[in-house]
Amino acid sequence: MLHKLTFQSLMNKGMKRFGDLPAITLLPNGETITYDELWKKTELITSYLLRLGAGRGVRIATIIPNSLESVMFGLAIQQCGATLVPLSEKLGKREIQFILKEAKPEVVIIAAQTHFDSLIKYLGEMKKEDVHVIGLPGFNSNYPEVFERFHWPGEINNLDLPIAEEDDIALLSYTGGTTGTPKGVMHSQKGLGAAILSAAIEDPLDDRDRVLLSTPIVHSAGSLLWRSLVSGVHIYVMGSFDAAAFIQAIKEHKITTTFMVPTMLYRLLDQTKKMEYDMSSMRNIFYGASPISQKRLKEAFEVFGPILRQQYGMTECNIVISRLSKSAHVWAYHNNPEVLKSCGKPCILTEVRLIDENGNDVKPTELGEIIVKSPAMMVGYYQRPDLTREYLRDGWFYTGDIGKWDESGYLYIVDRKKDMIITGGMNVYSSEVERVVNRHPSVALSACIGVPHPDWGEVVCVVVSLHEGLSCTSEELIDFCKQRTSKYMVPKVAYFLDQFPLTPIGKINKKELRKLFAQGILTI
Repeated sequence: MLHKLTFQSLMNKGMKRFGDLPAITLLPNGETITYDELWKKTELITSYLLRLGAGRGVRIATIIPNSLESVMFGLAIQQCGATLVPLSEKLGKREIQFILKEAKPEVVIIAAQTHFDSLIKYLGEMKKEDVHVIGLPGFNSNYPEVFERFHWPGEINNLDLPIAEEDDIALLSYTGGTTGTPKGVMHSQKGLGAAILSAAIEDPLDDRDRVLLSTPIVHSAGSLLWRSLVSGVHIYVMGSFDAAAFIQAIKEHKITTTFMVPTMLYRLLDQTKKMEYDMSSMRNIFYGASPISQKRLKEAFEVFGPILRQQYGMTECNIVISRLSKSAHVWAYHNNPEVLKSCGKPCILTEVRLIDENGNDVKPTELGEIIVKSPAMMVGYYQRPDLTREYLRDGWFYTGDIGKWDESGYLYIVDRKKDMIITGGMNVYSSEVERVVNRHPSVALSACIGVPHPDWGEVVCVVVSLHEGLSCTSEELIDFCKQRTSKYMVPKVAYFLDQFPLTPIGKINKKELRKLFAQGILTI
């Protein structure tokens, strides 16, 4: 019986219902585990962690690439009532060291040939008896002697599970740090439980569905994974995204649902022009995490059919701010393509307001900061009461996104406050510039950034990646923009890259692009 709404209780009750149904298949080797097997192995890990002292309030960090182990250890940590601190092996040394120093996890579980130096340093800074660094076998990692080795318990010796309370911190998820120092986002047991329920209502899935995940489980894919496990979904996990392998997996395994960021969707579209494909089994493509090109979204609609579902969320809000449904995509495509630029309407458990600088609600078509209230929101930022007070006020989370409503109640994100460029006293929203640049037939991807300038404060610059086999000059692109947007929004310079620096979840890393100018590699 579900006495309280906690993430722990939902997962424990949900996963026990599906017995011999397949739970997870690891690609490309095809290793499959049923729900019963997943449950039994998770209990063994839980028993192991309890012997290490895991329990309520204990922070356990993981550095595990997409794998069966990443799923099982994440579930076991929740079974213990402990706090999961999921870290990507793709994080930089600075970020890992900062997170370890701030979060001070009592246990760190690693399954990657990375960050050994940082973990050895962390062990040296902590009392050895107060922390365990556990290396998992089977990942081609030669662990240092100071690491402990994980061994599967022969039997379950202790499963006196600590029962989590609704206010316990279930997840400490660190932002990517693309705008500065990583921030630890605290999610309560109740908040994560509410996020699962909201996703289940917004995105119905059941034991007939087959979900393909190729983005890191430590990010948005993890939310879809948890949401899928409580519904008996068969989940297929890839170590990383490869467009050709992805298309082949959809055909071979009759995949019905997946999640991807826009850059992945573009690569998938490009790959369909190079190989035969069969996506007739697909009924959901969730996309989000960064702005999408309207031109390429229409192309995706024409190639894949009416199966696209957009989601707008943030680490702080558990991906449940707003949705643009499949039916809204269909209506917009045929009647009002402008709506394809929107991020839909607020989710069922979420309230959304747009406010001006005085805290007053703005009228439709006027710009305002997006603020959000939801039971799935974060509790606050770990060890940062100053930031918590800044972003959480009177029960509302201030997203830092600038948006607008249309007359039909669709929400549009115009830009991040921090990505807004002020040039000659004029406000330029980088996403608006990108939308113009992306309309050029040669442009595959673009990123607009502000670069410091002694006269203008900042100048508008775009960095562009071109479609294979097509060409374009900086002068041509600037002239293209002059004919289509306001003078102060026209880029002063355009640079071309074969490949963008990306964050671990596939978003263009504007921080790295700004570094190219700061280091003099690119100049105005």
